[in-house]
Amino acid sequence: MSRLTRATLLGATVASGALAVLGLAWLLDLWPTVYAVPGAALLAGLAGPGTASVVHVVIALTGVAGGIAALAGAVGTRGRVATAVLQLAVFGVVLQGTGPLSTMGYLVAMAMPAAVVVLLVQVVRRYRVARWTVGVPGLVLLLVGGFLARDALGGILRMLGSGLVENRAGLFLSLLVLITGTLWAAVGTQALAGTPAVERATDWVVRHRTAITVVAATGPLPYALIRLTWLTPWPQLGFDLDMSTRIWGLTLSSGAWLGFFLTLGLIRPWGEVFPRWMPGLAGRRVPIAAAAVPGGLIAVTLIFSAIPMLVMFSGQGPAEAVVGAIAFPCWYWGPALALAVWGYVAHRLRTERGAVGAEGRTSGAGEAAPARTATA
Repeated sequence: MSRLTRATLLGATVASGALAVLGLAWLLDLWPTVYAVPGAALLAGLAGPGTASVVHVVIALTGVAGGIAALAGAVGTRGRVATAVLQLAVFGVVLQGTGPLSTMGYLVAMAMPAAVVVLLVQVVRRYRVARWTVGVPGLVLLLVGGFLARDALGGILRMLGSGLVENRAGLFLSLLVLITGTLWAAVGTQALAGTPAVERATDWVVRHRTAITVVAATGPLPYALIRLTWLTPWPQLGFDLDMSTRIWGLTLSSGAWLGFFLTLGLIRPWGEVFPRWMPGLAGRRVPIAAAAVPGGLIAVTLIFSAIPMLVMFSGQGPAEAVVGAIAFPCWYWGPALALAVWGYVAHRLRTERGAVGAEGRTSGAGEAAPARTATA
């Protein structure tokens, strides 16, 4: 077992342990169970929060046991894959609600204002033409807009602050489940790596990764466009919007647009080499993990949220179900993004192995030539 595989397995085991401790705290009434919140999990809605908490603890402890056994060498590939599948099936479907998608979306949106400011500053620093056409006007617009809308911005900050405090337990659980699911997905992937079936599948994904990535990049576009309508007199999926809500809609839209462009980066040169506007990183190779880890985390978030989102919208009627499936297309976006990340990682690994092999052959030829000359 390689060092990376062992580290991933250890991380997944610890994450499952944290979920088990959290579930035991609920069963012992040390902390109110999150599954009591409506829509928190499919199983909780069918069998009640108590049953959901028990299943939560049992499956988490199974993950701990499976992880420890794998680290000790007591189980092999099949054991690791079986444990990973169980964790993903239960925490990703049976005990899943819409919380992870909301949590990830809001966290990305909260980071967008700072990201936009950093981007505009770098445009001013690095691009002579765009400095006066994009960078400076953009910063001035943000400054003036922030001043004029200061009351609305204050309302957004108060809303976010109170929301984070009130929903801190659910947010913590959502993040912990997403991290656990991502780690166990990596464990299963590492266990299956190198098998003939996976190699054939990888070949297919790499061949079609451009088309797959383009499909994945369309996933956030419906949501991004819908939230932009909140700035018009005809807002979609919203009504009676005040200025704070309209600005927050713009922030949510910007987060979705960021997802669109970052997904395309999986097939663009700047997804492999940092562009020149990146401070301290320009021209350097992008570490594979820098794209694979956040991409995998978002893919897991979307896949975990697909069924709960479809169930939620289907309960509102056929028309609402269709609109919800289009506005929040987790059902295809998540799998497509997972395949896009798979193709990116495989492409990068093969490219780097090819570069190392070519360098070795060149070095060997350079060393052999003097030997032949000396012999002659």
